[in-house]
Amino acid sequence: MMKQKYILEIFDDIIREIKNPKLVTDSEIIVALKDCSMDSYHIHKVLFEKKDECIGYEIKKPIHNLHPNALELKNFENLSCAKFKSFIPEILAELNIQQSSTEYHFRKHKDDNNLYIIINCKIEDLSKENRFFLYCYNLLKQENEQIKQTTKEIIFGLKSEESIEHYIHKKQYALENLAYQLIRDINPNTSIDIYEFSSNHDKIDCLKLTYIYLEKLLRFIEKEYHNYLNVNIRVPYRTILLKEFEITDKLNYVKSRLLSSNINERLLKLTYEPLLKIATINIQENITYYEFNYCSEFITEFHKQLKDKIEDVVEVEIKEWLFDLNFNSLYFFDYWTDEINVELEKHDTNIEKIDVLYKCLKNYNQKQTRNFIKFNNKLPTIKEQIVGWIEEEIEYLSKKIKLDANLLFSTKNNDTKIKIQTALSVAQLSYFFSLLIQSGILKHKNQTDLFRFIADNFKTNITDQISADSIKSKYYNVESTTKNATRLKIIELLNLTKP
Repeated sequence: MMKQKYILEIFDDIIREIKNPKLVTDSEIIVALKDCSMDSYHIHKVLFEKKDECIGYEIKKPIHNLHPNALELKNFENLSCAKFKSFIPEILAELNIQQSSTEYHFRKHKDDNNLYIIINCKIEDLSKENRFFLYCYNLLKQENEQIKQTTKEIIFGLKSEESIEHYIHKKQYALENLAYQLIRDINPNTSIDIYEFSSNHDKIDCLKLTYIYLEKLLRFIEKEYHNYLNVNIRVPYRTILLKEFEITDKLNYVKSRLLSSNINERLLKLTYEPLLKIATINIQENITYYEFNYCSEFITEFHKQLKDKIEDVVEVEIKEWLFDLNFNSLYFFDYWTDEINVELEKHDTNIEKIDVLYKCLKNYNQKQTRNFIKFNNKLPTIKEQIVGWIEEEIEYLSKKIKLDANLLFSTKNNDTKIKIQTALSVAQLSYFFSLLIQSGILKHKNQTDLFRFIADNFKTNITDQISADSIKSKYYNVESTTKNATRLKIIELLNLTKP
């Protein structure tokens, strides 16, 4: 299979040309623009407004017919200017247009009540910056269509779902990286700023154009190949804006109902976390498809639940909804386990606590959650977290009961058991027995038996109870001070053997 061409080669070329114009001459740009359209004209939009029986107007800045925001001429209707006739000389004078020498037309767009003045112009008469801006726009538009067509052809030729997914992920990654680089270069003041052009047609405007068309490609992949998307790639901001328009009313309703309810502040703060992810999105710090899909679903479901409930919502219901929506935030997990711990503190014995935990375990095992989507895809589901925690608590308390019983039995035995007192410390005693093993004086192979023997039969000047674990730890981790102290004791033994 031939190596696939880099999909964004033209985009990279355009960005380099925007930042450091070298490759394309102005005459080449003029030829390219003339190839795009046989017509060249400016569109002046005139807004008429009736106020206190008086008609006023406002003339907007003109845009060229090759500008991305220009309306197509075929969507205009020829207009009888009777009702605007008295304004024409004034408007033309304001635009500095000679009525006799310049061709102009009054038009009306079919969907609005504004007036448009179409004035023919030459491409050569436009500013160099304007020409380059229009050149970038039309080149990007053509390249986008070419990329879409090429993408469809390549995917059609791929033989497996895995190959398609791999291809889509690569394209997403390339588009997302370049879009992120452009965001940093543009550094928009607001999220909407990146979609608005100045009248200067400067480098930033050209970079904005490039970003917009990268975003269009991301949107194309999102719509056409939704099932193959990498959900960990950031969502195009245009997608977020469109979704926000769809769910804004729902979001505001949910926030209002939650704030007016009488739930505690901690639970309210938890519930607000997915809401704020959507409400505070900006173009510099976007979110992934996964996060966006979860938060959108969260808002929609909460809106449905609250709409179905006329009376005030209570904490128990909020908790159940969060559990059902698989809100697996660690803070929510802490909230659940804190409530269980409060219930456990009401009981005196570990047996009673275990009984409470088993009832909780049965309850949570029978609860249903939406396992197919969760708040944090890097963490287990909220059900798995809570069930796992309860099982660990049951195991801990069961061991504690058993340990307490063994300790009681051991204490009774220790009261009558005679232990040999040694002047050595626990560390020195452990090291001394290690030397006995290493020298072959002691031949016992099972070290666990040795640790238990020392713990059961010796006591030091400091403690009567030595744990086998303590002996084991010091057996394998011998400090130099322990070695030196033990060496002195062994030298004393050697001195006792002198005749």
